[in-house]
Amino acid sequence: MRSITILFICLVAFSETANAASSLCRQDIKPASTDELAYKERGDRCEGLFAQKVSATGLRIAAFHEHPAMFDENSLALNILSPGMSSSKTLTVTSLRPKQYYRMDTAYVGANFSLTLDLVRHPEINIKPPELAAVICKEGCDSSLPTLVPASFAQNTPFNPYIALVANLELFELRISIADDATGEVLFDKEMLGSRTWPAARPATFPLKPYLEGRESVIFKVIATGRGNKIIDSISARLRTK
Repeated sequence: MRSITILFICLVAFSETANAASSLCRQDIKPASTDELAYKERGDRCEGLFAQKVSATGLRIAAFHEHPAMFDENSLALNILSPGMSSSKTLTVTSLRPKQYYRMDTAYVGANFSLTLDLVRHPEINIKPPELAAVICKEGCDSSLPTLVPASFAQNTPFNPYIALVANLELFELRISIADDATGEVLFDKEMLGSRTWPAARPATFPLKPYLEGRESVIFKVIATGRGNKIIDSISARLRTK
């Protein structure tokens, strides 16, 4: 009887671990208290409102887009396109509206993911096209140098890529550097704020066309200093065009 009990406990523990590993929800994201709209599994995605957690400045790449987000506000779903047919990818969609803590996470294989717009259009969320931000990760998504590919929202649109950066705290310094991934040549390196500060939660958009056009990939790095010049965050990513 004792061996059967131990076996049962082991099987339950294994099942719980497997379920956690297969979940599309990020374990570091705390769902909001409102049950109907809370961040949770919803079929092919994990989606909903979450509770903000401030870590350092909270600096992040909120969007890497091939062109501005667009969708028909009467359509049932948003088709998010990405380069590469067969590779697996992860997709995160958030809102650029300050103090709106909406998030969608999923994993998919192929050239596109169709996001049902039920929650996006819910009266308590109601994200507009300019507020929608998507990040598609192709490789090393939890590493210090993830490989990102640009999200697109329509076929045959002009190539005009950009990144949107967001921080949870007011920034006193924001240094951006871009280097050619193949040669290491520094294409851009500048402190962007000077004597100004950047308000918390306001997206900072940076155009990428001059650096990505004609190149397969670049290394994008950001260093930010927050409150009292004591809190420093840095992020890096490999940005690929395909």
